Amino acid sequence: MDAHALGLPVPPMPPPAARPPSFLRLVLGGRGDLLSLFPAEAYRRQVMSFRLPGRLVLVLNHPEVVREVFVGRHDTYQRKSRFMERALAPVIGDSLFINHGAVWAERRAVIGPELHPAKLERFHPLFLRAAEELAEDLARAAPGPVELSAALAAATARVVMLALFGERGARRADAAALAGAFAAYQAAAENLDLFHLLGLPAWLPSPQGRAARRAAQAIRGLIARLLAATPPGAGAPLLEAVRAARRPDGAPLLAGEALVDEVAMLLLAGSETAANALTWTLYLLAAHPEAERRVREELAALPAAPGADTLAPLVFTRAVLQEAMRLYPPVAVLSRQALGPDRIRRWSVRPGDTVLCVPWLLHRHAMWWEHPHAFLPERFLPEAARRQPKFTYMPFGLGPRVCAGAAFGMAEMQVFLAVLLRRLAFSVPEGFAPRPFCRLTLRAAGGMPLRVAPRR
Repeated sequence: MDAHALGLPVPPMPPPAARPPSFLRLVLGGRGDLLSLFPAEAYRRQVMSFRLPGRLVLVLNHPEVVREVFVGRHDTYQRKSRFMERALAPVIGDSLFINHGAVWAERRAVIGPELHPAKLERFHPLFLRAAEELAEDLARAAPGPVELSAALAAATARVVMLALFGERGARRADAAALAGAFAAYQAAAENLDLFHLLGLPAWLPSPQGRAARRAAQAIRGLIARLLAATPPGAGAPLLEAVRAARRPDGAPLLAGEALVDEVAMLLLAGSETAANALTWTLYLLAAHPEAERRVREELAALPAAPGADTLAPLVFTRAVLQEAMRLYPPVAVLSRQALGPDRIRRWSVRPGDTVLCVPWLLHRHAMWWEHPHAFLPERFLPEAARRQPKFTYMPFGLGPRVCAGAAFGMAEMQVFLAVLLRRLAFSVPEGFAPRPFCRLTLRAAGGMPLRVAPRR
């Protein structure tokens, strides 16, 4: 039976398209919200194909096919799609998020261990500090509606800036400027490579507009300034590790523009995912009082300043976060381009063809999730989560390219919820319903203006 008919809570989502997109609609509609392109059948199909001039696009929507391609054939599909490369390169250059092969392996070997769960405790004071600063800001703004997505983006950027630049180099004004510049870039950037869609050669320059280029320059200029102002030994453990990395001949692994690239990647990947997930989580809790009550009960048992070793009992709180990222995955499309010939089911894949895994679709697939569009955090409680098929849930990506900061992000988000929900009450303004909107990441179109009031 339909979730609506059963009275289950179904949060906002774009209405499915009436039919699969034509090439013209893909070109025109894809430059806006990508989610609105998917027809109803996309939430049931296992593999979908689209023919573009001179190339094939496959959408993999079955966990076993996703595993085979993204994990089992990683060597063939390790490169991000041209769409993604060109959309993000003006900001993060040839960084870990974009590069592949030996360069990716070399840099991942440096950055990955610094974000390992075993080292999370050193970042915990940064989570707590940024969350408390945000709580104070929101308390001063109460009572009334506050645009939470921008506030959370600045706060999570502040966390990563403290880790990278230390106390002296992580001004709150710079964190807000970074978050604002990336929001402006997302709004202005071409998230579909029109030249590629039309079959034009790869050497043609990316058609990013003037506003997107200005925002990208602002981001990279800010990062270059902060790097220049952060000397070795400035109490910035993450940056120290990146700067200290050496090649076998003793030369720095990362310097100059390459260092700017990786720091930009760390700042944006480390803040954008957490900010988006927290934004949707706070909305879902504000819209569903019973879930909010259960979260508050768990949080009430924590000490006043929750430590890194006190988060384990937050079983339902984590389930709410996971359900929020199922319904609204921060990165809703994972894209790759084939480096060699292959065959996926009945389709012949040529080098340069694009293969997609779309968490937005897979997380809502009728075959793998009961009442897939409903908000049901209980599906992520331990016993239920163990029954869920693997490779049906991937908010942080999958395979060798899974996000190195996944544990960092989960711990950070739990601390933010613990601080914010114990000090503040959030409610949805009358008549407001957010509209999920996906370009580079999945945000709420126009922001998330929730009412905020001090807790009594």
